[in-house]
Amino acid sequence: MKQRILAAFNLLHLGMVFLSYAMMIAMVLIIFVNVVLRYVFDSGIVWSEEVALLLAVWFIFIAMSLGVKQDLHISISILPDNALPPWAHRMLEVAKNLVVLVVAAVMLVYGWKLTKVTMSSIMAATLWPAGLLYAVLPPTAFMIIYDALMAICGVDTRHRALDEFLSGKGSLKDVLGGSRG
Repeated sequence: MKQRILAAFNLLHLGMVFLSYAMMIAMVLIIFVNVVLRYVFDSGIVWSEEVALLLAVWFIFIAMSLGVKQDLHISISILPDNALPPWAHRMLEVAKNLVVLVVAAVMLVYGWKLTKVTMSSIMAATLWPAGLLYAVLPPTAFMIIYDALMAICGVDTRHRALDEFLSGKGSLKDVLGGSRG
């Protein structure tokens, strides 16, 4: 059961990576085409700013969630790693992940509330609900909570295998837990 849950969440993480790729490409294309239309043809795409903003907001929160999984966020080390005994290093890791967990829980609760409240507002150019801008908060907060809990419990979520797969050196089987080593 544990292996299936890990595999499912790793598939979700992979989906988030590929979704963020697609959103970045779409954002660059929309902005590029709009700039060309504006400066060469003296016209533009009315909805380009709203869609680019939506893509940017979603990209940022998805990237933040992926950064938590990969432990990519900024950290400051006052002491060298070997200066602390292993138990103290583990306690600091747990404390860090507890802070991440609390922030993600706040993001989940208030992200949900913000999304609900802003769904009744409409964006001017696209006529889409403004809540779409914030709809990314609850799912990314949920993923951050999952990753923080796994780190606190010391569960190997195979993030190295995910890195290797995305760099072309590993297999999807390794990410999903097919080979154990």
